Amino acid sequence: MMLACPRCQESFRVVKPRKKATSAFATNTCPSCGYSTFCEEVFDECPHCGADVKTAAERKREEAARKREHEVLNRNYRAEAVAAMPPLPAGSKFPASAPEPEKPKLNLASFAAGFDPVAAVGWGAAACAVLLIAVGGWGVLEYQGTDIQAQLSAQSVEPVSAWQVFWGYGFLPWVEFLFGVAVLCAAFGFLQRAEWGMPRLQQVVTASLVLVPVYELGQYGVWIVKSISPPWWAYLVELLSALLVSALVVVPLYFLLQYLKGNNIKSAYQKT
Repeated sequence: MMLACPRCQESFRVVKPRKKATSAFATNTCPSCGYSTFCEEVFDECPHCGADVKTAAERKREEAARKREHEVLNRNYRAEAVAAMPPLPAGSKFPASAPEPEKPKLNLASFAAGFDPVAAVGWGAAACAVLLIAVGGWGVLEYQGTDIQAQLSAQSVEPVSAWQVFWGYGFLPWVEFLFGVAVLCAAFGFLQRAEWGMPRLQQVVTASLVLVPVYELGQYGVWIVKSISPPWWAYLVELLSALLVSALVVVPLYFLLQYLKGNNIKSAYQKT
């Protein structure tokens, strides 16, 4: 991490010390929840779920051993059952097995006949809304303005106000949460084929076309404020990254908006 001296403004790098392994079971990936440090830093107790690495590893080893033992017992039982069967009379044959029922064939025509575009769009919007509500709600719950303000004030020459902390750390989670609620309401009306469902979903898609670039550019501005004397090419890389992420989200949303304004979805939407 790059820091700057508040007196001479000289930049220097601070490296986090690596944690040494305290046991033979120390790892950088939790066997219980899958949390990983993605580096050489290891741990004996998962910082995410609190599981003991040694206990989780032994439990997995025991489950694998029981599974192998169960498979061996099943094979032995089947072999003993076949050996215990009485021999068939001479010249007799096994009864012919019943023919298997013919599986229905899938084709594009049958798939298109059963495809409901209203349900696909509505449930897709609902899934995005639930994701926004979960991410935004988690950010709102994790927001500790007083602690963040004290930490930033200790690192800065001038004191940091509560409004600065809120705009930098608490505003975006609230926007994500409230916008997710609006998208969920629009998706509910769209799935119910309500009269207001179609225009409301078009409005939230249009709002997303504006909010996504604003959000990415806002994140770019926050990065500029938080960064300490980065090289000139870092500004260009971060800007291109923000524009690329915006394009990856805005382009599908634009085609979705055009599809919602078309006659195909409107005719399917008006059917009861």
